[in-house]
Amino acid sequence: MKLSDLRNRLQAPFSAHLVHWKPGALSRNKDRALLMAFIDARAVQDRLDAVCPDDWHFDAQEVPSAKVPTVRGTLTVLGVSRTDFGEGDPTTGAGDSYKAACSDALKRCAVQFGIGRYLYDLPRTWVEWDEQKRAPRTTPELPVWARPEHERGPGGTHLTQALEQLRQELPEDLELQRTVYKHLVAALGALHHSGREAESEGDPVAPTTSEAPISKATKQRLAQHVTRRWNLERTERLAFVSWLAEREEVLASTEQLTEAEGQRVLARLTAPDSAELMARYGGVEAVA
Repeated sequence: MKLSDLRNRLQAPFSAHLVHWKPGALSRNKDRALLMAFIDARAVQDRLDAVCPDDWHFDAQEVPSAKVPTVRGTLTVLGVSRTDFGEGDPTTGAGDSYKAACSDALKRCAVQFGIGRYLYDLPRTWVEWDEQKRAPRTTPELPVWARPEHERGPGGTHLTQALEQLRQELPEDLELQRTVYKHLVAALGALHHSGREAESEGDPVAPTTSEAPISKATKQRLAQHVTRRWNLERTERLAFVSWLAEREEVLASTEQLTEAEGQRVLARLTAPDSAELMARYGGVEAVA
C-alpha cells in the first residue's frame, strides 16, 4: 500500500461536530470576531487510526532555549515523514505547555499530508462574539463541500452527532457492550431481511447501498483486519470471510461482497465478542 492510495481518505472532510472555531481577530469593541476553523489533535489521531492504524507514528523533540515552549515534531505515514514545529502556552505549567506544543506540531505535520487542509479554504466569517464566554454567539455553518458525504443531505449532521452521542453513552461493562452489539446486529439484520422480503413480493424498493459492490476502502480495511490479525492462508481467509458474511458458498474473491456485507464483516471482526466468533468458526486465534 502506498501513501497515494490513501490520499483521498486522509484529506476527506471531518464531521461538523469535530470542527471547532477560534477568533483570528476581534472588532474594536470585541462584539464581533473573525473566526478560524480548526480540529484538535485527537481528531487527527482518530483519522490516522481509521485510515492506516499500523502504519503511522509521531515523534517530538523539545527545542532548547526557545522563548516559547516549542517542539520539533515528525509525523511518519507509510514510511513518508513530514516535520514541523509546534508551540505551547507559556502561561501554563511546563507539562501542559509541552503537551500543547506536541499537539500543535502533530496538527501542523498532518496538514502536510492533507489532513484538515481544506479548513484553510473556508470563507472568512465575521460573527457576533461573546467576550465573556470567549465563544461565538452562533456557530457558523460549514459549506456543503466542507462536509463528509453522509452529512450533505438534510439532517445528516444531526444524525452524525446523535450517533456519536450514543457511542459516548455506551456502558463501560463489557458484557453490557456485548448485549448492545448483539441487539444492534439483530436490528440491522431485520432491516436487511425486510427489504429483501419486500423486493421478492414485487413492492417497489429504492436502490440502497446494501446492493452496491464493496468499495475499495472497505476491501482494504477488511484485508488489514483479516490478514494482519489472523494467520490465515488465502483459501482459509476467503472461507472465513464467507462465513462471516453468511454466504452459503465460499467466495472466489472479496470483490464478490456487497458494501453492506463488507461493513457487516468488519463490524463482527472488531466487535467485543469477536474472539467468540473465531472460536465458533473453528478456533482461529489472533496473532499477537
